[in-house]
Amino acid sequence: MKQLLKPLVLLILGLIAINFLASKWYTRIDLTKDQRYTISPVATNLAQQLDNTLVIDVFLDGELPAEFRKLRSETQQILEEYSAINPDIKYNFINPIEDLEGTAVDQVTAKLAEYGIKPAMATIKDGGKSTKAIVFPWAMLTYKGNITSVPLLKTVARASTEERVNSSIQQLEYQFADGIKKVSTQKSQKIAMLRDSGELSDLQLNDFIKSLQEYYRVAPFGIEFVTTNDSINAQDVLNQLHNFDLVIDAKPTKAYSETKKYVLDQYLMNGGKMLLAVDPIIFENDSLANLQGVGYGLNRDLQLDDMLFKYGLRLNAGIVKDERSGFMALATGSGRNTQYDAFQWPYYPISKSTDGHPITKNLEEVKFEYTGTIDTLKNGIQKTVLLKTSPKSLVKILPARISLEELDQPLDPLATLSPEQPLAVLAQGEFTSAYRNRVKPATITNPKDKSSNTSIVLIADGDIMKNQIDRGQPQELGYDLRTGALYGNKEFLMNTVNYLLDDTGLIVLRSKNITVPFLDIEKSYEERTQWQVINVMLPLVLLGIFGWLFQYLRKRKYQR
Repeated sequence: MKQLLKPLVLLILGLIAINFLASKWYTRIDLTKDQRYTISPVATNLAQQLDNTLVIDVFLDGELPAEFRKLRSETQQILEEYSAINPDIKYNFINPIEDLEGTAVDQVTAKLAEYGIKPAMATIKDGGKSTKAIVFPWAMLTYKGNITSVPLLKTVARASTEERVNSSIQQLEYQFADGIKKVSTQKSQKIAMLRDSGELSDLQLNDFIKSLQEYYRVAPFGIEFVTTNDSINAQDVLNQLHNFDLVIDAKPTKAYSETKKYVLDQYLMNGGKMLLAVDPIIFENDSLANLQGVGYGLNRDLQLDDMLFKYGLRLNAGIVKDERSGFMALATGSGRNTQYDAFQWPYYPISKSTDGHPITKNLEEVKFEYTGTIDTLKNGIQKTVLLKTSPKSLVKILPARISLEELDQPLDPLATLSPEQPLAVLAQGEFTSAYRNRVKPATITNPKDKSSNTSIVLIADGDIMKNQIDRGQPQELGYDLRTGALYGNKEFLMNTVNYLLDDTGLIVLRSKNITVPFLDIEKSYEERTQWQVINVMLPLVLLGIFGWLFQYLRKRKYQR
């Protein structure tokens, strides 16, 4: 007994020591090839900064299709990693409509809609039969009274459910890190929305502004009144503009004055950043509302050419006609028989980047309307083409005839196709002032001829920021009310703003690549008997062989 006591005491002490050391030096090892469960330093830092309980309710539970079960599993794995980083992160999986029927389901759905949570219809296949189910692929984060909703399922145009889920899984770490940032970080950066050159209205920019306000402080700003009010001078306006980290101009329709350009130029020279969605073409759908269904696109001269040229950018006087395009809905019939039919409209180019830049990584298709193109000029500034036309496109020189007869029509085979043309460009570097060695249009103290490292994003279409309006209510940016299509305009713009203002490096999480294998439901059903035999019968056969061999060897041993 005494001989056993000493080893037993040593074993107990050893176990206590191992547990103590494990509590002090805890680690998790990610053995996956693509490191899908390794949380980045940026997301880790956000999680570690939480000093109170963060509750994450994930509305993915109950009976789910195979694709959504995979999404649920991957979501749980990611949340386990976040919880391991900070035990104050608590998560629950909930089926919000479990055991509910009829009006009760409608009430819950309406309540969730108040937080932006929308249901999705899913198909559950079982034994060759398909049934429809309502799924809520969302998570709700609550922290210190702040609430935000995180979408878990991306909407990818013309993609299968498996492709959508695969794309969504790649974004899980980013989505939760983004949600944590929203509920736990004070808004510090400020954005100026220029409102002095006939830009899009607040109602047309409603969804974009609301999305920006989740991260930043947004305010309207005017520069042009400097030239109409003697009591205001350019220096005062520039001083106020310096309080903003980013300037956005959404489809200006009136020409810039020299004073406005000079103020913006000096704002840039002092490290400010700009996002310009400039429409170089005068044309709206109203121009086609005549018996002939014909309108003419004209050049819109905003007097920006000299400033942009100095920065290495140029807006071209032409309108894009692209074979890869979106749809226009036109009313057919009359009275109660009126309905809307969708026709492919080559003046609505659709662009999707494949270059892997963080702004456009895993991005849905972006829709442009009556857009121009951009030239990049050599001047030492780094240019990155974010979005461009397809190889099967052409640029019509302005003025250009545009007719409804072109609906659903392929491009003229005799026309000269253009190579892929830039539609949105990011310029980064140390810019030279557009007013260097020139007469200054206004008095500014100590003007700069060279900027520090800063950025401009130029988009050759202002309508990219415009949401549709139905009965006075703004719709989601990128959503086409008539065709039901949802484009990636908002995601592209938000990625662009986040990239320009990102002080946490969060945007790099979008570049994470994960390959998710999925089970072929139809093939597995067809081969179910084969796999049932392999998984059920084969282990029993092997067990029987092992038992027989064991008994045989045992008898042989004792027979000797």
